[in-house]
Amino acid sequence: MDPPKKLSKTRHLSEAEEESENYLENFYNKNERSNRRVSFVQRGAMNQAQFDEKFDYNKPHMENLVKKQTRKFVSRFYEPFLSCNAFKNFLFDLIPILKWLPEYRWKTDLTPDIIGGLTVGVMQIPQGIAYALLARQPAINGLYASLFPPLIYMFFGTSKQSSLGTFAVVALMTGISVESLTAPEETAFNATDVLDPAEVIKEYPTATEVSCAITILMGLILFLMGVLRLHFLTTYLSDQVIAGFTVGSSIHVFVSQLKTLLGIRRLTRHSGAFYLFRHLYDLVLALPRFNPVSLGISVGSLIILYIGREFVNPFIKKKTKSNIPIPWELVVVIVSTAFVYFSGVNASSAVQIVNKIPVGVPEFAVPRFDIFKHVFSDAISITIVSISVWLSISKMLAKKNNYQLDAGQELFALSFTSIASSFIPTVPISCSLSRTLVAVGAGCVTQLSILFSSILVFLVVFFLGSLLETLPMAALSAIICFALQGMFKKFYDLGQLWKVSKIDFTIWVVSCGSTVILDVSIGLIISVFFALFTTILREQYPKWHILASVKGTQDFKDSERYGDTIYFKGICIFRFDAPLLFHNVECFKKSVDKAYLEWQKSHEFYVLREERDTILNQKMDGSDESSDEKTVHTMNTMSADILSRHFVIDCSGFTFIDLMGVSALKEIFSDLRKRGILVYFANAKAPVREMFDKCDFFKFVPKENFYPTMRDATSIARQRQLELGFKDTTYVPEHDRLTEVLSSHPM
Repeated sequence: MDPPKKLSKTRHLSEAEEESENYLENFYNKNERSNRRVSFVQRGAMNQAQFDEKFDYNKPHMENLVKKQTRKFVSRFYEPFLSCNAFKNFLFDLIPILKWLPEYRWKTDLTPDIIGGLTVGVMQIPQGIAYALLARQPAINGLYASLFPPLIYMFFGTSKQSSLGTFAVVALMTGISVESLTAPEETAFNATDVLDPAEVIKEYPTATEVSCAITILMGLILFLMGVLRLHFLTTYLSDQVIAGFTVGSSIHVFVSQLKTLLGIRRLTRHSGAFYLFRHLYDLVLALPRFNPVSLGISVGSLIILYIGREFVNPFIKKKTKSNIPIPWELVVVIVSTAFVYFSGVNASSAVQIVNKIPVGVPEFAVPRFDIFKHVFSDAISITIVSISVWLSISKMLAKKNNYQLDAGQELFALSFTSIASSFIPTVPISCSLSRTLVAVGAGCVTQLSILFSSILVFLVVFFLGSLLETLPMAALSAIICFALQGMFKKFYDLGQLWKVSKIDFTIWVVSCGSTVILDVSIGLIISVFFALFTTILREQYPKWHILASVKGTQDFKDSERYGDTIYFKGICIFRFDAPLLFHNVECFKKSVDKAYLEWQKSHEFYVLREERDTILNQKMDGSDESSDEKTVHTMNTMSADILSRHFVIDCSGFTFIDLMGVSALKEIFSDLRKRGILVYFANAKAPVREMFDKCDFFKFVPKENFYPTMRDATSIARQRQLELGFKDTTYVPEHDRLTEVLSSHPM
């Protein structure tokens, strides 16, 4: 039989897979004798240089990252036009409906999509009108936002269950921007507050113009993010940032609806930091002017919503085994509208109503470009909140339902949707969690469910809108406030969050507090920067550990967590759990000093008996010398050129290292060698070692001081301790940190 051929240095993937399959087949073969075991070749202890030479280490060819990313970015613009097949794939990726609609399973998915779509459509109607009120818009604008944007998204989006339309937090932020730019009189849209258009100051934009300007800017920002592939920026909004911010925004929403719940009109506008408290102060002063009929409608609506949601729906679900809930919001809209229509309290008791809802095709108009500069900052904030909420919910649903969500395509889908809908009266859009959960519970399977939900909204917009003219504003405010109960329940989670992570708890509190106390936009900025600051803080002051060998294993673990461990005489193993960068090098050096002092106090610090006897004699004599002087005396008890102490730095935590980190390692190496301690570096990652090579670190620290594993480093150290004739023959120059600093600063 011919001997096996020697493997080439570069093996094909198929060969590696074949070897892996053969290994697994032998490993799991039940027919093998029980005494057969797959064993690995045991090797002796060696340093990193020997390890690299023995196992044929080769630095991979690393292409310039800037050139690679630039070429990848540019190629996306011309590759689709290189062939018909490439253009087809590009077109199908840009318009996903071309891909999923021909593959639609009509027999199994149509019925769930119809039921789920109609269920969501029933919720879209009252929420669209209510959130339009919150955004300081005419009621019809909310219905337009619930009809046209979802239909456009159906062609370009990849999320199958997320419900696109009006969203409370986005509506609130839009309303704040509208109030700051529109004429003071244009704050409500009802029968008793309607003014003659000639009386409105012409230089002020209308509420619809402000909303459409924000919407198109939102679309342009999303398009730019899509082109530049910037969807990763949303990851900087952690779950705690989003949760704290949305709860804080919900408090703003709730306070803004109190005057409508009470039927109080014409309160002074406030904006900027602390405006919420000024608004509450004015509201308290205006309490004597409350409308008892409006308050009665509000209380009655809340009672219906509470009983229906908390008792009736669970009871029906239990009896019928159906996940389709009764739309109590729509029930409130119908009942309250009928009550006002037949009682006439809008005229007799001055109850605020929606008033006229236009029926038919919406008016098309180009957004006003002259107000872009006034709403640009608000548009950025609204875009960040909208896309963050959308992607977080959509990714969660995609993972749960086992399908792929293209985050980059979602940016384009929402961009096209926002730009197209900005030419009609609308409000900025996002994902509503309540409607999305209803869609999932009702069984929505694909984007086709959007078509059926839009049918109901279409009927209201084009035919049935006039029936809602007597819908009281108090009922809409009750719907908005009741929808916030889920947000307020998040306060109950703070206790558990405090137990799990104090830092995440702090992020939540700061996000919520800054949003409530200052302003929504200011709170968002503070929340993001505070979360990033905590990340920097955690890396600036990371944990460090002294490691010990776990009995009977080749593992080294934290000595403070594992009791069944072994310390080696004269060997200290130190680990720093963070990348070694400019902002934490001082912490790293202090941590090494603390580890050294802790090691010096232990029995494991002393290798030779005469060393310990010398220290004990000094203590018995009551010497007042400092610890540094004692260290010098201790070193003098040893032979001048024999090293018996070894300090091993576990570099596994150094995922990154910069020049200041390299300089810090030089300082540590030099300082410890002056104390007569040999320094080892173990588990250094290949990119870190390559960084050392680039900055000539190995000219200062011999490469033989690096070891592939902790076991190699400790084994070599123990061998050298046994060989008392081991001498330090390598000259170690003192690291000149001052010259480095002066060379990097202008004179």
